[in-house]
Amino acid sequence: MTPDRILRKIERCLALSRSANEHEAGTALRQAQHLMDEYGVSEIDVAASTIDRVAVKSPAGRKPPRWLDHLASLVNAAFGTATVYEPRPTFESWQGYFAFLGEASQVRIAAYAFEVLQRQLISDRKAFLNGMHKRAKRVTKIRRADVYALAWVAGAYEHIVPVQKTKTSVAAIEHFQQRFYPQLEAMEAIDRGQRRDDQRAMARGYAAGRNARLHGGVDRDQYKELSHG
Repeated sequence: MTPDRILRKIERCLALSRSANEHEAGTALRQAQHLMDEYGVSEIDVAASTIDRVAVKSPAGRKPPRWLDHLASLVNAAFGTATVYEPRPTFESWQGYFAFLGEASQVRIAAYAFEVLQRQLISDRKAFLNGMHKRAKRVTKIRRADVYALAWVAGAYEHIVPVQKTKTSVAAIEHFQQRFYPQLEAMEAIDRGQRRDDQRAMARGYAAGRNARLHGGVDRDQYKELSHG
């Protein structure tokens, strides 16, 4: 594997190759090409070197519920990132993590946004669950709470403007993913289904999710946060 310092050097040379100074640009480009040939580095290797990974702890276990998986997809749509679910064994059970992959500046913002949203969604779902009729069966309560949470995410989607990822960005993330997770397997989230009498839970969840706001006017290097009101 090519050392990170070499990838960083190639990246800097390629950046300098776009200089307005033709002599400086030509020298930098030749140096970049020389290093790429010497170390067998491709353009996609260089692009993947700009990709970072930030993991966010989740209360989910070996498999996450579908509503958390959808929440991760919402964040990915907003920030142009990708997600890998990482279940890690503990002494007693499993601890889940959502690992966000993407450009270094964006992936940190995405991870923070997911952390904030996850906390809000779990809190709202818990309040909805606790507010249900005490005589309802536990399996019914859990299913309706999941329906509520899924609808919450759908409501929050109204405030998202999906990022149009470039082919280079997609390829770079995929290349990084293949290198970082060489034995990655497909993950199926837990889906407890839905029934006709869950419509009220859906409506309440959707309304709650619409109260989420993606604050604007924040620099790329700063955290963005989805919050109530």
